Amino acid sequence: MSLRFLTFCLLASALLFSCGEKKECPGFSDNLVPYMPQENRLVFHNSAGDSLIFNTSIYERIGPHTEKQNVLSVGGSGSKPYCVSYCKMQSSFNELQKQEIYYKINVDNEALTCTLSVNLNSSIPSIDYFLNSTAYSSEGRLFGDTLKLGTYNTTTAPRFSRIEIVYGRGITRIQDDVKKCLWVR
Repeated sequence: MSLRFLTFCLLASALLFSCGEKKECPGFSDNLVPYMPQENRLVFHNSAGDSLIFNTSIYERIGPHTEKQNVLSVGGSGSKPYCVSYCKMQSSFNELQKQEIYYKINVDNEALTCTLSVNLNSSIPSIDYFLNSTAYSSEGRLFGDTLKLGTYNTTTAPRFSRIEIVYGRGITRIQDDVKKCLWVR
């Protein structure tokens, strides 16, 4: 391989990766954090004194960041930068109690929408999904003081049929249809 060819390849690569549109994207909005306070453990109790525990191993909140044009997209023209931010909390499968949680608030800064979703999985064959979307604003309580959700588009008979999320406290209630109880924290 000649030195000229190698130099040409290096210059072409540098030019290819340095070109393209960049966009500064905001981080996850402070007004949404109270719907998902950072916690390592969510503990719920029912009227019989039993506990439902989710040990969260991941809490991630996206800060301000730069999105770049994807020059490697099909055709090489590159897709324009697109701003999205989110906050998520999730647990690993709890071997003792056989359940896990995946809780995410996603902000689409381009479409100006905000989506809150919660997945609850358990050893009782059920994957229970809760969803709510609203127009995005960086001010105020987008989902109100208390958000009550029923399962969304379930594929199985749900174990958990309703949840309640309170601003400043996160998930506070889970209705359990299999054990026929309300889990509260």
